[in-house]
Amino acid sequence: MTTLSLNKVNKTYFDKLFVAKNNTQLSAAIRAKVLLVDQHTMPIISMSYTQSQLLQQDVVLIEMIENFRNLSPMKHLNCVIYVKPTRESMSKVCEELSNPHYNHYQVFFNNSVSKNDIEKLAEADEQEVVNQVIELYQDYSVANDNLYTLSISESSSIPRHTQTIQEATSLVSLLLSLKKCPIVRYETSSLESKRLASEILYYINSNSNNNLFDDLNKTSDVPPTLLILDRKSDPITPLVLPWTYQSMIHELIGINRNMVDLKDSSEQLTLSETQDKFFRETMYMNYGDLTDRFQKYVDEYKKQTKQTSIENLKTQDLSEFKRILTRFPEFKKLSNNILKHLNIISEIDKQISEQNLWAVGELQQTIACGLENHQNIKTKLMDLISDHTVSTQNKVKLLMLYVAKFPNHQSDLGGMLAKLNDPVTTSPPPTVTQTLLIKQFSRYFGSIKRMSSQESTDNNSNIGQIFNKNRIKIQQLFNPNNQNSHHSVPKTDNIFMQYIPKLNDVLTHVTSPPSQNRQGQQPQSQDHIDLTSVVPDVVSKQYGEVTGQAAQEVIIYFKGGATYEEARLVHELSQVNNRVKYIIGGDGILNSSQWLEKMSDIVNGYNEPAGGSAAAGAAQQDRRSQLREIL
Repeated sequence: MTTLSLNKVNKTYFDKLFVAKNNTQLSAAIRAKVLLVDQHTMPIISMSYTQSQLLQQDVVLIEMIENFRNLSPMKHLNCVIYVKPTRESMSKVCEELSNPHYNHYQVFFNNSVSKNDIEKLAEADEQEVVNQVIELYQDYSVANDNLYTLSISESSSIPRHTQTIQEATSLVSLLLSLKKCPIVRYETSSLESKRLASEILYYINSNSNNNLFDDLNKTSDVPPTLLILDRKSDPITPLVLPWTYQSMIHELIGINRNMVDLKDSSEQLTLSETQDKFFRETMYMNYGDLTDRFQKYVDEYKKQTKQTSIENLKTQDLSEFKRILTRFPEFKKLSNNILKHLNIISEIDKQISEQNLWAVGELQQTIACGLENHQNIKTKLMDLISDHTVSTQNKVKLLMLYVAKFPNHQSDLGGMLAKLNDPVTTSPPPTVTQTLLIKQFSRYFGSIKRMSSQESTDNNSNIGQIFNKNRIKIQQLFNPNNQNSHHSVPKTDNIFMQYIPKLNDVLTHVTSPPSQNRQGQQPQSQDHIDLTSVVPDVVSKQYGEVTGQAAQEVIIYFKGGATYEEARLVHELSQVNNRVKYIIGGDGILNSSQWLEKMSDIVNGYNEPAGGSAAAGAAQQDRRSQLREIL
């Protein structure tokens, strides 16, 4: 069975784009290359390949196709064009080829290109400067080996159906790059997921005549599964403070296209699991293990560099002296990497202390997992709302978790909101939208009611007996004697790592043998999501009846954004059970601040003032009806 590895796809495409072959038609005398990209492929290139990698393949200049009129003629250079085949980019490529600035061109598209566009390209190439035209399938960006993102325009001027088509074609490019033709499973209750699944199914079936999807699964006994989930069905996971390295960096500092900007530094820091061994080994570590591992990393560096001190060099013979000197660039790189992670960890540590995140994180876990009874949680929550060191946003998140967990205790909310709006303890005060989100969280995100505890346990003061259904589920997941433990994440006693994303339950269902689901060996939890399957014609032809089979390869897509914690979850699931392979992605990678902004947009969509033009009123009604259907 092939492995789902995005880094392997990157390597394959890098070789096709930049590594010259012996039989290339390009002039051997002209090795230096210009890379011409558009706004869609620039972030893909920047997240996939380093500058040193490009320089090693003689890429000496990177230009944007949007600036083609301002390019300087450089006939001593060849050009690699790598663009998305949009109408705008195709037009600019044609204009560039009709008035070429460079010697010869290789043209690559990161998705399927129409026959009509190819004909336009040929007409523009009057000077016959194009040596190669190739379709690659890389209409997505790679964050980790198991994590991808799609760049989908959210402009209000773009019709929803057009956005869905863009999303579907990008996901199809992912499938083609991985050489997979899957069954598609989507959330039954999510209209947006259904639309996307239908569009993907249509695209696969309509392109079967082009043989794009034929024989893609020939090495698999079971077809892969594309699992389309709606972020709104799990609004909790992005709110819970993460405690593993990569997730904490995104939550407390921010990661944008694998780059980190520290507040006190003008330098951008790059995070790459392929280029940075320390990051690769620690990206999923919890904070306690991370600090221990970093100290060992520093000690190892000191040990290696101690022998290069001036006094030690004096005692070395010439051959040993030469060997040590050749390692100086390696030591310099190691030193820079240590400094990079020292700065990042120091900033994380600073944020933890300043925002009292130990207390915030522990209470979040206690609420989300039902580790204590309602009265104890309420008392601790009031204490943190009154704490001026806790940020307004963290207080808002705590209250949102509270109303999600205890929807029948709305009477407590008035006093909590009054305390939240006290300028002595909370500065700045919460916004109107944040207050509305707290009050109406269950209304906007109806599916979260499934994670709420049953009130029958609330009056029980015995801590050993108050675990609600959610807590029982988590205990079962952590029990190594559980007959389904090979589907679950490893047990941990870390109080900050008790919460398990809802995705775990969904994947357990998808990857379990059908007999287990039918016989009730895996009872549906409160977090259960109903899924509907659609099967492409080529899959039905190859496998026959496939619905209900346990998936062995799962490609997950979150409509509304995935999280680094969910990427960590699927990494750990892969480690626990190597029978099943996963990759995960979404139209963005969320931290809690970004998710709060998205939820605010939903709230504002619900509560726009009445009046205005008829078109505006219709649009408002359409948004409301869509949200009702989804929620």
